[in-house]
Amino acid sequence: MNRRAAPDSPAAFLSVEEIARLAVLWRLAAGAAHSLNNALTAILGEASFLSDDHKDDPQVVEGCDAIIAEVDRCARLTRAVLARRHPAQGRSAEVDLVRLVGDLGRMLHETLGRRIELDVALPDDLLLVAGDAEALELLCLALVHFASDLQQDGARLRVGVGRGPGNAEISLSVAVHAVGLPQGAARRVLEPGTIASPLERVALEAARRVAAAHGARITSSEAPGRLEVRVSLPALDPS
Repeated sequence: MNRRAAPDSPAAFLSVEEIARLAVLWRLAAGAAHSLNNALTAILGEASFLSDDHKDDPQVVEGCDAIIAEVDRCARLTRAVLARRHPAQGRSAEVDLVRLVGDLGRMLHETLGRRIELDVALPDDLLLVAGDAEALELLCLALVHFASDLQQDGARLRVGVGRGPGNAEISLSVAVHAVGLPQGAARRVLEPGTIASPLERVALEAARRVAAAHGARITSSEAPGRLEVRVSLPALDPS
């Protein structure tokens, strides 16, 4: 039987079977990350030994340094994957949006690529919302990757968290600055059905469902060379 979560649940767009399948995939990915991390550690060691053995050969040292830098970047990414929490079971809880975005920011720095400049702007405050952390992570990641895919070369991406007007809301904002951004991108965020790419369409539709399940509003605006998407969530501790 394909039972669905309660309509007011953050996981309402997933069936129980789908959630279980994702949990299994998560364990498989974690196991693969462990194996990959071990292999990368061995490569780092061998490259370091090779560099020391040929320290009088600038070409060998330069090549080893390049290998070490790239492998170290991959190793940091696998360590970040291994440090992730097990997917939540759909229960609502208090989520500090500042900490959530900060944790994601460290992973995004490693996965977006060098052609995109990422700036994560976070306050020192504790900004709490009620909801499911993994669902909110999905929302953030879907918006970030949508924005980054609009323009890969020379783009500047800014992700921020702050209080909205009257402190009754907490906003998550994703803004991309780049020359040559496609027109109509703001409309695509609000109307995923107009998007041609199936993967992009599904990701944004999932983001919209997560936002709706958390009582949040998604707005978007664009200007030449700039697009901003903002998610406004009810604050758990309005002050």
